[in-house]
Amino acid sequence: MLMETNTLPSYTRYASSDNDLPSKFAIPQEADFDVGLRPIYDVDHKAISGKKQVFRKDTNDGLAVVSNMYKTRSYSKAINHFNDLILNSKLNLEDVEVVDQVDNNGAVFIRNYWFNRIKGIQMFSDPSERSILGLQFKSSHNLLFAEDLMLWSKYLWCDNGCSNEDWKINVRIKHNTSKDIKVDYTALDGAIENFLQGEEAKKELISKPISLLTVKELFRRTLAKQEYTPHGQINKLPYSEFTLALLMTLYKKYSDRYTENLFAVFQTATDWSTHVQTKGKVYNVQNRRNARVHDMMKSSIWLNKAD
Repeated sequence: MLMETNTLPSYTRYASSDNDLPSKFAIPQEADFDVGLRPIYDVDHKAISGKKQVFRKDTNDGLAVVSNMYKTRSYSKAINHFNDLILNSKLNLEDVEVVDQVDNNGAVFIRNYWFNRIKGIQMFSDPSERSILGLQFKSSHNLLFAEDLMLWSKYLWCDNGCSNEDWKINVRIKHNTSKDIKVDYTALDGAIENFLQGEEAKKELISKPISLLTVKELFRRTLAKQEYTPHGQINKLPYSEFTLALLMTLYKKYSDRYTENLFAVFQTATDWSTHVQTKGKVYNVQNRRNARVHDMMKSSIWLNKAD
């Protein structure tokens, strides 16, 4: 019989406001533990070939069933590397904020560093109409995430998140390798420069008008596009009517604020990908939607309007 793994439903959030940077950057106790691998036995007490269980060494709790290829790595090893990188960099660390999320008995860990003094362009007169730079680390012991480091930004007025493939820091290490996740100072400096350049391009979107009909067609072909046929559904449309209606409602909110332009479309898309309401795993939905947003901005409709 397979050993059951613990999946606690709580989604705990830890935010540090300590002014002492080493203390602020310390990994939370809930995520500071070592993990190991142990055999899984059948009803006859024979080890099951090709399978092992990830377990916490401090509590002996099982976290996931994995293949023999799986390699364990503690969260603290990666976090210590990123902390050293940031603390010894030229980044402005005044008012830096660290937000940690720990889920499923430590099986999932997400850290966000928010550099509140590294700001994008002021888009409008309201001080909240600008972005701040962030660095996000994700990992898991239950196969939900590989070790993943991503530079991204947050628009203050709406808390919409945004990443860009051109920001150079987007490192992913799967759990089937012993390789450690590493980033150097050159990559960090280059990523920040790319972020600031991207802010210039973002501001140009304000001066790019777009009609309501074109917005709807853009969403039909990209964000609301159906990629599969739900079981038993007949005469399926090539897009989700529910998703399209949701996007158009969001677009009205942003077009009312910014007028009908590509910036309002961009804000709609990042709102949709950031603020997810689902019965499933929020992380997975966010990842899929982020990929959709990137694809939207490579579509012919978008490129023609942005040119």
